This record gives sequence, C-alpha cells and structure tokens, in this order.
Amino acid sequence: MSKKKETEIQISDSKDGVLLTVGKKTVAEIKNTADDSFDIFVNGKLIKTSKQYADALEEAIKHYNLSL
Repeated sequence: MSKKKETEIQISDSKDGVLLTVGKKTVAEIKNTADDSFDIFVNGKLIKTSKQYADALEEAIKHYNLSL
C-alpha cells in the first residue's frame, strides 16, 4: 500500500494580490484588477479571470493539481 504525500500550498500577500507557493516554488499568482475581478497567472501567463476571490483561488489550486 502506498502512502499519499500531502502537499501544503502557502498563500501569502504580494504587491498586487496573493502568491500561492509550494516550498520555494511559486505555483500561481492571483492579482486584483481595477474592476474588482481577479486574474489568475500560472508561469506568468494569464489563465483565467474570475469575479470572486474564492473561485479564483479554487481555480489556481485546481490548475496546480492537474499539472502534477
């Protein structure tokens, strides 16, 4: 039986929004825009825009999990 390794994603404030990191690696960035929506960036590329912060956070985490 294999053991599942749990990954801890740390969320920290940045100048424009929040950074999602795993260890020392930044896996996503969520930036607040002028029209109160949230842009999700992965590897410097905009992948999606969301109206709600919770939805943006969920999308960023989902994108990270799919890339594993």
